[in-house]
Amino acid sequence: MQKNKFENLFILDMANNHYGDLIHAKKIVKSFSKVQKKYKLKATIKFQFRELPDFVHKDYRDKKIKYVRRFLDTKLSDENFFKLFKFIKKNKFLTSCTPFDEKSVDKIEKFGFDYLKVASVSALDFNLHERVVRNNIPKIISTGGISLDDIDKIVSFYSKKKQNFAIMHCVSVYPTRNEDLNLKFIKNLKKRYDNIPIGWSTHEDPNEMLPGALALTLGATIFEKHIGIRSKKYPINKYSITQDNFEKWLINFNKAKLMIGKSDKNIFKDEIITINNLSRGVFAKKNLKKNTILNKNNVFFAIPLLKNQLASQELKTNTILDKDILKDKPIYKKNVTQDKSLLKKFKVRSYLHKAKAMLNYNKIKVGESFSLEVSHHKGIENFEKIGCFLFNIVNKAYAKKLIVMLPNQKHPSHFHKSKSETFIMLAGSLKLIDGKDKYNLSPGDRVDLKKSSWHEFRAGKNGCIFEEISTRSLKKDSFYKNKIIKKMDRDERKTYIKNWFGLVGTVKY
Repeated sequence: MQKNKFENLFILDMANNHYGDLIHAKKIVKSFSKVQKKYKLKATIKFQFRELPDFVHKDYRDKKIKYVRRFLDTKLSDENFFKLFKFIKKNKFLTSCTPFDEKSVDKIEKFGFDYLKVASVSALDFNLHERVVRNNIPKIISTGGISLDDIDKIVSFYSKKKQNFAIMHCVSVYPTRNEDLNLKFIKNLKKRYDNIPIGWSTHEDPNEMLPGALALTLGATIFEKHIGIRSKKYPINKYSITQDNFEKWLINFNKAKLMIGKSDKNIFKDEIITINNLSRGVFAKKNLKKNTILNKNNVFFAIPLLKNQLASQELKTNTILDKDILKDKPIYKKNVTQDKSLLKKFKVRSYLHKAKAMLNYNKIKVGESFSLEVSHHKGIENFEKIGCFLFNIVNKAYAKKLIVMLPNQKHPSHFHKSKSETFIMLAGSLKLIDGKDKYNLSPGDRVDLKKSSWHEFRAGKNGCIFEEISTRSLKKDSFYKNKIIKKMDRDERKTYIKNWFGLVGTVKY
């Protein structure tokens, strides 16, 4: 799925606001192109196609039915639609269109639109869907007025047809009251369909500036607005936005985007300066001799923290002085040696915190009945490059392990004489080499590995989590290709974790 097709996409729906007047339609395009160019938007102008007059039953074409009259009275010829289509492209917009019948899909394909948008009214019309999926145009489906169970059906249908598509949360009330927007539902859709882009098709009062920004914070990546211009000749409806209001909406939207930032933690230079100015340094409580082990009985903490001074948060157990220090004098980092075994333990704990985070991010629970090994084939100091976490959950006639790997972490080439195994991907990505076969694995993928088959694997840029289902796992059944690893005792390349839940208990080396 090409998610980037739907990233930061603005759909500007002209609908019937052209009033069947090509000149008026071009004025709308020209008006919004100023905003599009100013803010460098990835934006599409959207048409709506109906095969008129056949779309309306012949017995009702002269009736005073609201939508019948609107559609027939604002009809734009195919020739003028194509002129407008070319004008939109000339103004550097992408193009999109909603078909309300099968013949309109033919026209969309003939024109060569960039996107095809299925309206909420057609969301459960699988007769139309069957025609829509007969092309490779990216699809966007609105879901106003239909249940979550029905959205499941749509997602299943488009997934089965291998379509590149997105889903729009939509409330089909024109205009929509604030209390009816139900924007939190976007978050629900994001969780339910984690591999499908989700958008917000909006019909609120054009003077409301907040909903778009809120939709953004909840994970929407596509934003649809109905557009029009004020004119003495043609009225503008209560849910269509003008150029001026759209620019105000966009300014508010971009401000929210700036404030939201990224999911990664940013640490700024000014923060570090402020924190250092408020942090406490380590000072000698009395005259201290070389080789003294520092503790709260012989040091005290106070501000200011001097340059290169040991900070209170950096003082660990078994920190030893390398020189004499007089009472009340600062203790600098260069004046101390810290216990390497303790530093190693802290390093292992930092790795464990990363593993916990990966499991939490992916909502994977390991329970309490397991043993945990940290495999580090080239030493704990190189663990982030080579190794993995092994959660041993079941080991009977059959065995189950959960394997967690950090970003780009590699597991070296090896084989098992007694064990055959199956890898089932749960999260992230994995590159696996099994003999002459190469695999790029994603969540849901499965690979069967035979006994005595040389295999190695590397996690993708976001790491990975996968299950290993196998015959009984034996301690001395891993045989490595690398000569150095081959000579190592099993316990040399393993750290056994005894307190996973608290991460404060004994770590056995």
